[in-house]
Amino acid sequence: MKTLVMTLIFAVNGMTSAATPVASNGFAYNAEVNDHNQVTSQYVYKADGQYLEHHLKYDYTYDEAGRVVKKEAFRWDEIDRAYERYYCLTWDYDAESVSLEYALWNEQEEAYSDAKQRAEYSFTCDGLNYQAYDWDSRRGEWQLQAEHSVTDDALLLAEADAASAMTTDGITR
Repeated sequence: MKTLVMTLIFAVNGMTSAATPVASNGFAYNAEVNDHNQVTSQYVYKADGQYLEHHLKYDYTYDEAGRVVKKEAFRWDEIDRAYERYYCLTWDYDAESVSLEYALWNEQEEAYSDAKQRAEYSFTCDGLNYQAYDWDSRRGEWQLQAEHSVTDDALLLAEADAASAMTTDGITR
């Protein structure tokens, strides 16, 4: 179970961590960090030769436990020369599950009211259960699109495979 929790933490951390401001795959990154060493804003620039162009901005909100509860994305509007709201990811945590919702910015309502997708991660006694939903606007409800379960037994098999792939010097080949 601890492995499942750590896997989820690494996945969330990977989505929210700030890279160093070095160009990678045509992009460069910069981040603002608060007093708790948490990324509050991350800027993504297009690296075009020797120049950087605005591209995306992400703002992060954390709860009292230091977990990300909101990631708001902005895209650069070249005409207005400003970032405009694009989408928002919202996390909701409870004792046995984590849910993640994706919503687009609605210009008319000036809110993230256009929810499109939702994922739920439930911790069970056997492992982790994942469910993916899409919003069905005709029915006015979430429709299950995919469901996967990962059990402790599957993790043990993965760990055994990784261990057998290691050589005597401890390096996986």
